[in-house]
Amino acid sequence: MTIFSSTQPSLRARVLPRFPAQVLAGNGIQITKSGAAYTFALASPLNLPVTSLQQIPSDRLLGRDTSGTGPVEILTGTDGLSFNGAGGLGMSLNQRLRTLPFIIRGGTDAAGAAIGTGIKGDILVPFACTINKVTLLADQNTGGTAFQLDIWKDTFANYPPTVADTITASNKPIIASGANKVQNTTLTGWTTAIAAGDILRFNVDTTSTVQRVGVYIDVTAT
Repeated sequence: MTIFSSTQPSLRARVLPRFPAQVLAGNGIQITKSGAAYTFALASPLNLPVTSLQQIPSDRLLGRDTSGTGPVEILTGTDGLSFNGAGGLGMSLNQRLRTLPFIIRGGTDAAGAAIGTGIKGDILVPFACTINKVTLLADQNTGGTAFQLDIWKDTFANYPPTVADTITASNKPIIASGANKVQNTTLTGWTTAIAAGDILRFNVDTTSTVQRVGVYIDVTAT
């Protein structure tokens, strides 16, 4: 939209009494020259520089959520969407928390039997993540012998995982003698990174009279 034409290449406008301000191209005013005349017009919204937009608070988006057409609105991230502090958007931490469960049984629920040592099964993890915490919950106290678990990890191409693929180092999950649960959040020495498609294998190193142990691996999707 043309504002006016002039023989001067700049526009002087009084924005406050007694304080003239010179407005140049680049802040929403487009100046074109034809012969000795300069034409001042409003620039297309698509051509406006970002710096000419309204100042907005941090962690906000410019867009429109109200139905129909209208002015640009200042929006916030909701329903699990948040700003990552590095110029991008992503799911909030709470939305990226997951638990990988695995139940170890010594026999059927009806019959019941003490869990023996050895390999108890595998799970495939379909998404990349980082292990934060491991919890073991037994159906009863371990008695005189601790229950110790090892976790092995390998790729699908290299299946099956072996003891050489342990992720627990020397800090294996252990339900102490006479206890029925344990939780580890420090994971000292652990390999905590899991790639999409990795397989976890669970191996019981030592056991006693417990018949069922729930293994719960808390992870953050990456």
